[in-house]
Amino acid sequence: MKQIAPLFDWSEGYAALTENDESTLIPGLFVSGPSVRHGDLIFCFIYKFRQRFAVIANAIAYRLGLDPSPLDAYRQAGLFLDDLSCCDNDCIC
Repeated sequence: MKQIAPLFDWSEGYAALTENDESTLIPGLFVSGPSVRHGDLIFCFIYKFRQRFAVIANAIAYRLGLDPSPLDAYRQAGLFLDDLSCCDNDCIC
């Protein structure tokens, strides 16, 4: 994150992101990985933050006017984490 730090707004040491893991300062700049946080939720393990890849892909597909239905396979496989209500800081999503 150090290289792209100026492209994000920072709050309490973490990048401020939209619900789709996008910079609040630079539209179209998405970030994924263990540094992603949403409030108190920490996407700390690969099995958890990889579930966010499809969320980013979905946002990009909609913006480009592409059919996002191929991402349904990710949702069925439990790899489309767009409902954060199931998560807590114990990384057990």
